[in-house]
Amino acid sequence: MPLTNAAPPPPPWLLMFSAADRAALTDTARTAAELLADGARPEAMLPARLLSSEHDIERLAVAAADPAGLVEGLSFFADGLASPRWVSGRADGAASRVAWCFGGHGSQWPGMGRALLSWAPEAARVLTELDALLPGGVIEPLMNAADGELGPPDTTQPLIFAVQVATAHWLWSLGLRPEAVVGHSLGEVAAAHVAGALTLEEAARVVAVRSGLLAKAAGGGAMATVNLDRHTVARRCEQIPGTVVVAAHSAPRQTVVTGESEATRALVSTLEAEGVRCRVIRINAASHSPFVDSVLPRLRAELADLAPATPRIPWISTVDADPDPVGLATADYWARNLRRPVRFTQAVSTLARRGIRAYVEIGPHPVLIPPIRETLRAEGVDDPLMIASGRRATPEPVSLLRLLGALHCRGLEIPALDDHVLAGVIPAADHTPPTDRADRARADRG
Repeated sequence: MPLTNAAPPPPPWLLMFSAADRAALTDTARTAAELLADGARPEAMLPARLLSSEHDIERLAVAAADPAGLVEGLSFFADGLASPRWVSGRADGAASRVAWCFGGHGSQWPGMGRALLSWAPEAARVLTELDALLPGGVIEPLMNAADGELGPPDTTQPLIFAVQVATAHWLWSLGLRPEAVVGHSLGEVAAAHVAGALTLEEAARVVAVRSGLLAKAAGGGAMATVNLDRHTVARRCEQIPGTVVVAAHSAPRQTVVTGESEATRALVSTLEAEGVRCRVIRINAASHSPFVDSVLPRLRAELADLAPATPRIPWISTVDADPDPVGLATADYWARNLRRPVRFTQAVSTLARRGIRAYVEIGPHPVLIPPIRETLRAEGVDDPLMIASGRRATPEPVSLLRLLGALHCRGLEIPALDDHVLAGVIPAADHTPPTDRADRARADRG
């Protein structure tokens, strides 16, 4: 099997393998782990070009920042142990129709976006453009953030948006396109841009206005996720002194609440004492509640001249009861987006009923995958693919390569690969015998 003579790209690496059955794939992974542990270079594992075979439907992808991580991922797969370093699947075509999903506040983490600036030129280009479009800039805040909060909504939310759209543009640069897009609260702004309804400049303006007014309406508000259905949660909210309301229908049994800090904490404490799992969201505001009513007229006024285009990609609304409403991305739409409860589980149900089985969450850290999983389970979707583009404290290049690997494992042929990506598929049936490969690996080291 000829190897490329080009200079090997820097880490991280993505190794992809295929085989006719799981046993052959396991043997391949174990042999590759042994070769790497013996000192072979990662690029020695790969052919000169991507290969695939209609008979090799079992696939494995391993992504890591160093050879030791590749060895761990391969070894864990071979031993049947779970690890974030590997993903596998059958090339069943599920990834041929993918929904891109964009989350809201709570996905931020210190260090997010930094690796995109140095590793992904297309993402860096978008971040640089947004640095001039957003009032507080992008690059300096991303490079210097020192804590998990990153500040109030008007500083944190534009950065989340920036990472989302920069990542989406990087995926575009590889030739990937979504079948549909959906956003949760803040995430609808990125969805609007990806769908083609808003230009990058228009989307940045919406984020700046929306987050700035939300910060003014914060007033000590709080938000939390409750693992109960929305009807039960609404009844429990009514029993708490003060104002706390349903802010989002995230999944059949996952509801977001918001309101006064004391009332929200009281509801969470009461439910946790009953054994209900709750999680406080890191935000000191109360979007999707009466607390934002005072800023809605100004939001409509500041965005009144928006002239959104007709989306080129289906955008499933999480604002209106109709998942395909008219008047998307107008000033009035963004006022409803900030005030009304988020209908996320309804949107995912719509996608599931349209036959979509693959869901990519684009953002700094997955906050939507658990509710997506629960909704798809309720819809009876068989063997869906759910994968995130980022994960807290994980170098973004590793997460992004794992995403590409996951899509490939479910049958997607990646149209193009960035120069920094080392990737290949080794069909197990075509493998050089292990003893010959070991000799070749030693020659490579010599």
